[in-house]
Amino acid sequence: MRWPVTADAGTSIRTAIARIDRSEYRGIVVVDDDDRLVGTATVDRLRGALRDGAAPDAPVATAVDEEPTVVDEDGTVIDVTTAEHFDGSAADAEPTATGVERVLVVGGAGYLGSVLCRQLLDDGFDVRVLDPLFYGDAGVAELTDDDRFTLYQGDARSVDAVLEAIDGVDAVVHLGGIVGDPASEIDPEKTLEYNLHSTQLLASLCKYHGITRFIFASTCSVYGRSDGDAGRLAEDDARNPVSLYARLKIQSERVLREFADEHFAPTILRMATVYGRSPRMRFDLVGNILPVKAYSEGVVPVFGGDQYRPNVHVADAARAYVECLTAPIEDVGDTVFNVGSNEQNYRIDELATIVEDCFPDASIEYHDELTDERSYRVAFDRIRSVLDFEPERTVRDHCLELREAFEAGLYEEYTATRYNNYETLDQAPSFENTTAVLESVDDEPTTERPHEKLPSGEV
Repeated sequence: MRWPVTADAGTSIRTAIARIDRSEYRGIVVVDDDDRLVGTATVDRLRGALRDGAAPDAPVATAVDEEPTVVDEDGTVIDVTTAEHFDGSAADAEPTATGVERVLVVGGAGYLGSVLCRQLLDDGFDVRVLDPLFYGDAGVAELTDDDRFTLYQGDARSVDAVLEAIDGVDAVVHLGGIVGDPASEIDPEKTLEYNLHSTQLLASLCKYHGITRFIFASTCSVYGRSDGDAGRLAEDDARNPVSLYARLKIQSERVLREFADEHFAPTILRMATVYGRSPRMRFDLVGNILPVKAYSEGVVPVFGGDQYRPNVHVADAARAYVECLTAPIEDVGDTVFNVGSNEQNYRIDELATIVEDCFPDASIEYHDELTDERSYRVAFDRIRSVLDFEPERTVRDHCLELREAFEAGLYEEYTATRYNNYETLDQAPSFENTTAVLESVDDEPTTERPHEKLPSGEV
């Protein structure tokens, strides 16, 4: 490893970490006023000093190795540090252009998280997951045999759980929380804890411990109800939330933007309505429930129909997080991106027409009552311009894939509680006790689905 990142002895530890994070390297060379070597330090060493009680503003010279040793592997210099502080596991991973090697995914066992974890592992990252496992571990169970994957059962409201999970990571992706409008309304106090307070705690601990890269899952639902003539809404346009879920996302965004500085550079991703297959499948999302209704009941139910909604496949949504992790931090830090594509802004009745076309035996069934006030078209020009991000999958692709899955006998019990966030949490005696949550979930198909008319469509 070369060491082009330099600092003088009086530079603070937090500033030294920020400089490393803005480079493609893993360490820093510290020199005195006469440009003589004081010592070197890897980013892991500096973060370790903070965990051991060093103040973030302490001089970096207090945390360096004063007698660096060159460590070789097959004749290649891979680190400059003392042998006792060398982390050999880091050498097994392919280096990335941004120096990010180990990623913590909060909420990584969920619908989007389980897809993202697989993409990260495929791309050579070490992956950790912090998740309370309210919906079980099906999303990540098969990953636990991978030496580069670690699962921590817990949530981001706990200081101890967070400190254990962030130890040694280079970046954090925060997908955690109570997801979706109906589920968020079950217990507003707990939703406040999981969706806002945990974000404040997680971000503050990451900032203190020198974790500069922090990617937060927000939602295009923050745009809420917009004027039909407003056109497509960009990141800086007015927001008009109509649910607790969306309001807490806005407050979380505000907290993160207030934390942002040269040492902490959060990226906020406002997700379009997500659809698609996942290891932790959901059928409480409009893009998933319409195809399963078409196949199993021969109808595509539409309530209202004029409401606009942007859409994005879950695999494309996950890819947006990977793109942000591998992009220069100057391009994505302290920035908001809508995630989706202009072409997949559909009215609900347009979405239903695509589904009907993919299931020829089904027909659209219109209902006059309007069960969802949200209607918004969204612009995705910023993420296309900055990251060259373009979704690769369409609603039609998804419907055809689901049809094959249904014909193969998968998801026969699509009404089972485990596929629905609202029903899982509604039947749980307490969010506090994950074991109780899992034991209380009835996985038999339900006959009544009080919130089926209002699939949340969010992450």
